Formats: sequence, structure tokens, C-alpha cells
Amino acid sequence: MSKFIFFKILFCFLFGTVLQSQIRISDIETEKLIHKKVLKYLNKSNYCFFNELQPSVNENSDLSMFYVHHAIYTVFAPIENIWNTCMFVSPTNLWKGKILDLSFVYNNNSDKLSYKNDQNFDSLEINQIYFINLHIMHLFNVAAALITTKIDYEEKVLEFTYIKGNKSIGKQIVRLIVDNENETKIIHDTYYKSDSKFRDKRLYPRFHQKSITDLHKKIDLYSNPIEL
Repeated sequence: MSKFIFFKILFCFLFGTVLQSQIRISDIETEKLIHKKVLKYLNKSNYCFFNELQPSVNENSDLSMFYVHHAIYTVFAPIENIWNTCMFVSPTNLWKGKILDLSFVYNNNSDKLSYKNDQNFDSLEINQIYFINLHIMHLFNVAAALITTKIDYEEKVLEFTYIKGNKSIGKQIVRLIVDNENETKIIHDTYYKSDSKFRDKRLYPRFHQKSITDLHKKIDLYSNPIEL
């Protein structure tokens, strides 16, 4: 154990007694956490409690200097089917593919952890944090965390913002638009920036495209029950 992790655990133990009802990052059940990279990501954080994790940008942030990744998917299903899939299908089933794999979810509203193999996932809510493992070229893994920052039921818009501490800061916006009665366009826009121009220009667009394609394939699948 590194000195940083030791003193972090000691600090959380000594100063966290007044917040006993809140889940500490050190409370995570490591035997249920199947991605070592996600555990390393958590141990490197400067926080004691999960509810201290913060979005990297907010609605007032200037995104004009961020890179933008734009993708459009067509799903042959009514918009309500797709919306219900995003809201109610277990993220274990949706956030899964060749690159993308869910590790666990922290619900800031109920102060609850749901691990990959659990069956107790809540429906999509504001302030849920998704901890994701990305398999890059079958060679190495990258951990990322996103928090749900917007759910617009009327306009059918979802927003997920990267947590502070990710390699990239920014957010992803998913919009559902009716194309016709049984066809829906999903517009997926990502605003991102890191401390590496090479990563932002060469690596991120390629692997981000693959990871969100994984996600949208699952949305398509679960929005068409006949295919299951």
C-alpha cells in the first residue's frame, strides 16, 4: 500500500465519523469489483466519500475550447421504446461491449452502490455515477466515471458529465428525435478535453466512437423486444 493511500484511509477514518451514514470510497467491496483499473482509479482520488465526487464541468462552463465528437444513430423503434430502454434497462446490459464494460454504479440520492453482477440497479436518475472500464485494443484498460447531470423527459435529452479525476473533462449529451412513427434518431454529442493534444486528436475520437457504438447497439437491441 502506498503512503498516499494509507494516509488517505487514515484521514477518512479520523474525520469521517460524523458522516457514518455515507459510503466511504474505502468501503467498496473489492471482491465484487471485477476491474482492477477502476479500483486503482478510486484509490488515487483525493476524496473520502463517494458523494464528494464532482462533475468536471457544469451548465455555466465555457465549452468553446473543447473538442467535439458528433455521432448519429438510427434505431428502428418508437421513441418511447428507446427512452424506456435508457431509463429502465439495467446498465449492466447497456454499458457492455467489446470496449465498454460497467464496473458499478453509485446512486448519490440513496447513497447506494450497485455492482456489475447485482440485480438491484435503480432506474436512471440525476446524480448517479457510472464507473466504466474501457478495454483498449485488448492491451490495456482505462477507468472512467460519469455522473448523470440532466434528464429532460419532455425533450428526451440525457446528459452525462465526466467526473473530476478522469483523464478527460467534459460531458456527453444524448438527444432522441422522432424520425417517423417507428424510427428514431439518436444524436450523441461529446465535449471533451484533456492535457494531451495527441490523445484528444488521435486516440479519443477513435476509441470513443467504438465505445458509444457498443452502447447504442445495446439500446437498439433492448428497444426491439422481438429481437431478444
